[in-house]
Amino acid sequence: MLSKRSLYDIIDLVLAEAKPFDARVLVNAGTQGLTRYANSEIHQSVYEDATEVTITITTANKRSETKTTAYDEASLREVVRDLVQNLTFLPEGEEQPALVEGPPLIETELWSAGLEEQYTVEKRAQLIKDCLDTLDSNHLAYGALTYSVGHLAFGNSRGIKRFARTNRVNFSALVAASAGGSGFAKITGSHPGKLDVFAAFARARQKALLNKDPIDLEPGAYTVILEPLAVSDLISYMSLIAFTGKSVQNQASFLTGKLGERVFDPRLNLTDDYTDENTMRLPFDFEGAARTVVDIICAGVPTGLTHDGQSAKKAGVPTTGHSVNMPNYGGLPINLVMTPGEKSLAQIISESDRALLVTRFHYMNPVNPRQGLLTALTRDGFFKIEKGHIVAAVKNMRFTESMLVALNNVVEIASDREATPSFFANHYVPALKLKDFHFTGKTQA
Repeated sequence: MLSKRSLYDIIDLVLAEAKPFDARVLVNAGTQGLTRYANSEIHQSVYEDATEVTITITTANKRSETKTTAYDEASLREVVRDLVQNLTFLPEGEEQPALVEGPPLIETELWSAGLEEQYTVEKRAQLIKDCLDTLDSNHLAYGALTYSVGHLAFGNSRGIKRFARTNRVNFSALVAASAGGSGFAKITGSHPGKLDVFAAFARARQKALLNKDPIDLEPGAYTVILEPLAVSDLISYMSLIAFTGKSVQNQASFLTGKLGERVFDPRLNLTDDYTDENTMRLPFDFEGAARTVVDIICAGVPTGLTHDGQSAKKAGVPTTGHSVNMPNYGGLPINLVMTPGEKSLAQIISESDRALLVTRFHYMNPVNPRQGLLTALTRDGFFKIEKGHIVAAVKNMRFTESMLVALNNVVEIASDREATPSFFANHYVPALKLKDFHFTGKTQA
């Protein structure tokens, strides 16, 4: 993998070649060791070393951008020449935001030696073997354990430089019974002491054991207990359609016209907080802006939106440092942290007279962003709770619900939280118990 100095050399070469135009360069270099298993045996162990360079050249009203994995001097010079030539043919568009000018340098070390030592290729294989050895002949397991290291560097024509070194582990497990039921677990993190692969696998195995002879329920409104993976699914899609400055500017967000009003349960607090040790903790965005902590929801009141340079310019406010280099979406919140409640998930389940327990959702999609209407299927562990106990597995069902309604129907917020993978980083969220959650369809399995 390329060193910090090598990444800065790439940036300097591109910026020099791009003069006199404004330019910015993002270099994402990383390695990943992947150990994948299927049918209860390791079937793939691979290592990838990849570098991608994103180059953006702008004038007052034009933007020319490309990505390349060819980073030798000749290739980079050719790419820059092509981008400059493209500016000639591009039509005039929106006025481009000014390049970030300060602070001049942000560098951070988020790499853990302990994590690297704990997840070598040999130790990944042994961990998976230990997990697979717990299964009986009626169950098979599928999933992956990855250890990745990233070097992210940025520079622009104003002379700023950014660099971060990170490492991270992701683990997923799907345990499937020969009779048809399945259970799932997924964890992510960068702290060795907070990652328990064996415990995550055990959760998936236990769900698979419970997920047999599912009963059929009719569509309707039910009290649900959403485990952290399911909660993360909801807020990940909410972040795409509602929490960005651009979505409000386009009047596509269900928060349009509602900022400053209480629209959710007053116990609900949601912050995009890159400083929380359970998130990615990257202190700058893909435009080089310093990332800020943004309170999205405070006591049920939407109070803040995330911006990249373009949406911030249009709103007449400073960028919040949330560019992921996807201008169609604007600046995305990728480190969402939800304030916990007072009862553990186990206690919430034990105190529930009637409820449905949801492990995770599948194929989620927005139906009507202005109404906050989402839909998805339950998957890999959907259970009926009566008098504090799981009494039956339930055939998967489809929910269709407005988040404005669902998050006003909060019964409980769990005290225990989990780091859950999201689109670009990860969230840190508890389980939620919601009343009158609408299921609109059912499946045969």
